[in-house]
This record gives sequence, structure tokens and C-alpha cells, in this order.
Amino acid sequence: MARSGVLLLALLAAAAVAQAARKPAYQQVSNARKGDLVSSEPTKYKNTKPLIGVLTQPCHECPGKSYIAAGYVKWIEMGGGRAVPVRFYASDSELHRLFKSLNGLVFPGGLTWLWLDSPYVLAARKLFNWALQANDAGDVFPIHGTCLGFQLLHILASNISRNDLLVDTDSVAHPTTLEWTQHTNGSRLFKDLPADLYSKLADAKYNIALQNHMYGIPPSFYQRFPVLAKWYKPLSTTKDRNGTEYISTMEGIKYPFFGTQWHPEKPPYEFGMEEVPHSLDAIRVSQHLSNVFMEHARMSSHKPESKEEELAMQIYSTPPIFSARFEVMDEENYDGPDITYYFDQPDKPPHGPDDDEGEDSGPTRADHAAEERLKEEEEEGEERDSEEAKRKLHYKFWSTQKGIF
Repeated sequence: MARSGVLLLALLAAAAVAQAARKPAYQQVSNARKGDLVSSEPTKYKNTKPLIGVLTQPCHECPGKSYIAAGYVKWIEMGGGRAVPVRFYASDSELHRLFKSLNGLVFPGGLTWLWLDSPYVLAARKLFNWALQANDAGDVFPIHGTCLGFQLLHILASNISRNDLLVDTDSVAHPTTLEWTQHTNGSRLFKDLPADLYSKLADAKYNIALQNHMYGIPPSFYQRFPVLAKWYKPLSTTKDRNGTEYISTMEGIKYPFFGTQWHPEKPPYEFGMEEVPHSLDAIRVSQHLSNVFMEHARMSSHKPESKEEELAMQIYSTPPIFSARFEVMDEENYDGPDITYYFDQPDKPPHGPDDDEGEDSGPTRADHAAEERLKEEEEEGEERDSEEAKRKLHYKFWSTQKGIF
């Protein structure tokens, strides 16, 4: 018994020593956590429900005058924002009214020719210049450009023709890698990117950055056109299937402007194109970029003048069309967005003046022919409103494109 008692006392003493040894470590961790909680302060936002404008794209032979691919709307929502359509053909007063209510802009990918004097580029330039003024005044206003929007941001900053700025690339439906530049470390866009995603984006085993374009901007053009290097710093480059190198990611030096030649919005929301990566890593990258953009948008103080205006300007009054079901679902024919928003009625061809205008000869054969054409156009307009007609128009439009979104 005596020996057992001694052994029991020894075990109790050892347990007490171990407990004493553990206690300081536990207290240290606990105190560290308390310190973190004490030192951590919530971010003071100027708004927590950012409204993000999306510039619509011209649309020909489709059920609308312009469109927005729904993937951009969902990508905005992914980061906690709300999408607002900005019609490129809106009046200056309407564009400025919307701008004063928006907290950021997305220039999406699309099919538009970026001529310097085109209505689309002219509208984008007005919005771009107002964004410069807002940021210069201390009111943060971010812009994100994807694919065509990436190219548009370069054109707006430099006023260089797209013919001089862009080169041909073989990058349609091309999931590939990002090759990081020396500017990546400390960049606003990637400084908080998880280390594993940083590595995977550069690793050909993963290929989680989807390129989908026919044109690009070579890195050497930042030296050829020094104005570009004054505005933007390249964060990554990518090579097309033929080895042609182009800038794939950039961000503004002075302004909170971001551009990806690739498509972060597609992995979570586009399923028609087989090449779109849908891995968890691709989704995480999309979420990261949305978060960064929306964090800047929360620093904008713009707001609508009334609750009614706030509700009216959002995209949700426009019903989306499930575009994918109008397409032949194979890789040769499917190029368009899964879901599309169309806006306003398509423009009708203008009518020329009557040949005998001002004469008293009465109706001529040309008059009767014009009346017949007008009647046919009216009938076509009625047909266009039908669901079947919309399907035909949608298919006619998207089936002729080459996946440049």
C-alpha cells in the first residue's frame, strides 16, 4: 500500500507540473486572441450596398438594341454589389445622372469594334472621365474591364486606335496560365491572393484563367506607347497557342482601375463552353477579384437621390433570357452567354423620302411598294415580339459569333 501511495502521489505531482507547463502557453494564445480582437476594427465603409454600372453592348439581329451577359451581373452580386445597366446610347444627362448614383463600373467583354469615334467608345469615355474627376476629388470610384473592356481601358487612357494597339492572338476558348511580373507583389489586385492560388494560376497543370479573345496587347507596347506605362502597370502576361505574348492583367497606377484580358466571371456562371474551367480553384479566383473590386466600390460615396430611383435603376426589372436553351448545344455552335439581358427594341431601318414628295400626281407604284414594305415591317415587328421570334433572332446573332466575350 505504501508503495502504491507513493506512486499515486508521484503521478499527481507529474500531472500538476504538466498542467502548470501548459497553462502559460494557453494563456499566451488566449491573450494573443484577445489582443487581436482589441486591435481589430471594422472597416468604415461609405456604403455597404454598392451599385455597379455595366455598360451595355450593341446588339444586331437579336431581341434588343443592346445586351448584357448575365455572368457579369452575377459576378457583381458575388462580391455583394447590385448591377445597373448603363445604355451606351443614353443621353449625356442620363449617363451623368446614373454615374452620380453608381459606386463603380464594369466594362464587360463583348463583340463591339472599339473605334475611337464609335458611340460605344464615346459613351465609355464620358464615364471614364467622370471617374477620373471623382477619384481626383477623393471619392473612390473603381472600374473593372474584362477582355474587350480591358482593351477599352487602354484605348481610353491613350487615345490610340485599336488598329495600332492590338495584335492578333489565337486565344479563343483557351484556358491557360498567368505569368507574373515584378509588379504583382504589393498590387491592389493580388496582394491578398492566397498563396496556393498564386502558384496555381501560373501552373499549366491547372489552367484556371480562361482566355477568350482574338486580339491582345503585347508587353513591348508599354514601351512603344509610353502613355500606357504612365497609366497602368502589367501584373501578368500570357502566351497564346502560337507563343504570342500579351498582357493578361493590369491595374491603374494612380486610379483604382483593374483589367483582365481573361474572364473571371465565367467559371462560376457560364457552362455552355466546354473549355470554361469550373474547379474550386477557378471559383476562388473569381471570388477574390470580385471581392477586391467591391471593396473599392464600398469606399464610393455616390448614392441615388431617392429610394425609388435606387430601385428603378437596377437591372432586376428586366427579365433575363435563358439563352443556352436557344442554342445547339455542341462545341461547334455554342458561343453565347448562358443567360442574357436584352434592352429596348431593335432599331428599324430608316425610311427615305418619297420620290414624288410635294407633287400632285397622286400615289405612284413606288408609293404602293413603300406601303407594302411598311406593312411587312409592322408584321415583322409583331412577330419579333413572340417567343419563337426571339429564339430565332437570338440564335441568328450568337451562332455567328466566335466566342469573344
